[in-house]
Amino acid sequence: MSRPDLRALFDAIVASERGLVFAVDEWSASLSKIGTPNGRIQLAVSELFDELDGLATEARIPTDRAYPFVLSAGERRSFTANTIVRNPAWRKKDPDGALCVSPADAATLGLVEGGRARVSTRRGSAVVAVEISDRMQPGHVSLPNGTGVEHPGSAEHGGIAPNELTRGEDRDPIAGTPWHKSTPARVEAV
Repeated sequence: MSRPDLRALFDAIVASERGLVFAVDEWSASLSKIGTPNGRIQLAVSELFDELDGLATEARIPTDRAYPFVLSAGERRSFTANTIVRNPAWRKKDPDGALCVSPADAATLGLVEGGRARVSTRRGSAVVAVEISDRMQPGHVSLPNGTGVEHPGSAEHGGIAPNELTRGEDRDPIAGTPWHKSTPARVEAV
């Protein structure tokens, strides 16, 4: 579509109360719209082949003695949401955005349920509430998503924003997405 056609389509959509029909096709004609020489959808993305081949030989998660834990920053939990501005009082569970740790790691580190811990990464550190959970494997800790955001009229942030602990340099080389789910971290009792 040309730019004026797109503008006309946009204006028509905005002006309509219930949407509009902008194309009518028969289902049987759908595949004829594919514009590749062989008439097939090309799912092979050549730029990804080297990355896929590398998955078989690279270490699963780089280890660093200074940051021996793997932090999943941004875990989806009951009553967490994306980072829209939402009153922290909305969360009926885990109002502090607790750090989940395994019972074994809690015992080793001297952490107690409801206590406080400092979680540190190469990006920064934060003092957070502790939740001991048998859902966690030793060496793996997690923080919820949707926390650490200011809400008008509330002094509570309800946790730490995952981006405060994840570096921009630690990201997927193709998409540029931060590796929130595998951030090297250190955990200490406070």
